[in-house]
Amino acid sequence: MIKHIKILFLLLFILTKSFLAQNVVVVIIDGARYTETFGDVNRTFIPFMSELASEGTYVDEFYNDGYTYTSRAIPALWCGAWTDLVDINYNGSNTQYTVSPTLFEYFEKQKNPGANKNVYVLKYVSSLWLQSFHPEYGPDYWPVTYSEGSTDVDVLDKSLQIMEEDHPQFLWVYLADVDHAGHLGVWDGYTDAISTADSIVNVLWQTIQIDDFYKDNTTLLVTNDHGRHDYDFTGHGCSCDGCRHIMFLALGPNIKQNYVSTQTRYLPDFAVTAAEILDVDMEYATGHVMNEILINVNQEDLAKNDFKINSKFIQVDLPSGCIVKVDLYDLTGRKITTLVNEKGKTGENFFNINTSNYKGLYIVQLRTEFYTTSKKVIFNL
Repeated sequence: MIKHIKILFLLLFILTKSFLAQNVVVVIIDGARYTETFGDVNRTFIPFMSELASEGTYVDEFYNDGYTYTSRAIPALWCGAWTDLVDINYNGSNTQYTVSPTLFEYFEKQKNPGANKNVYVLKYVSSLWLQSFHPEYGPDYWPVTYSEGSTDVDVLDKSLQIMEEDHPQFLWVYLADVDHAGHLGVWDGYTDAISTADSIVNVLWQTIQIDDFYKDNTTLLVTNDHGRHDYDFTGHGCSCDGCRHIMFLALGPNIKQNYVSTQTRYLPDFAVTAAEILDVDMEYATGHVMNEILINVNQEDLAKNDFKINSKFIQVDLPSGCIVKVDLYDLTGRKITTLVNEKGKTGENFFNINTSNYKGLYIVQLRTEFYTTSKKVIFNL
């Protein structure tokens, strides 16, 4: 009897630990303002996503909390952190690469999924932004990239071909036409591009539902890199609400259905949440897992998924004894130092820290075997 009980508990632990591991399809709609997506009570330009939201979750308070232009926001979406960029001439083209590793690299290294299972699709760009050259990750772990065609519809066609032929486990689809149309300054062109992107999201989701590889085993995540000015839809790049407030839609077997999250979340949380679903550890990321949109999450662990910090100590409750690592980052995602790296006990823990050399706003990330979480902290002001 005792042996059977032990086996039952082992099975329950395995199911709880691995329920999230599945395929992920990401769609980035570049430059759609929230007031033209879920911020419009009539959902005029996104009828398909509006309907799909009843099958999943949309986040009402999702924001770009850093640079509201594409060359910085896309790397942050990749890296789960506001990473620095480095100029490089690569294969004859001047471009940039990320300092922090990207979700593509974490997935490829940790999962070793096989050929054509880690894929990035976008229209033709002569000088592609690059993933990292991080010594622990780098080009060996970059995704297979298809940069072809000139419109979002071309990107959809290529994505559908790849899904049918290769069945990637992680697929990142980048739609650029909304931002391009917005910069042209024609309102109907801009809103038509949003409607096209809306249709593309629907086609991808319906394709997932009829493919035996993806059906019931795939999460679709949709967001923007930035919005557009409150006062002028033709541009972006400032800190106004129009530029910062963006959409987030999630659908999948472990996503809450017909749920609207009002918890405020930020752009780096996107990749970290995708990584959680893929069962991947983004060790250099600073974002938070959006546990509130997930079902079957261990609520006891979530209740302890927080910590208190001041300039002298960190307080954290642990469900079990384990190694606790606390790192300090600047707002670009660059690691400054490790504040704590020691074993904690079950229950309440206090770790002494010294922050006398640091003044200003920082990101403090706490990692245990149970969870990773972070928060912004001001020291010595």
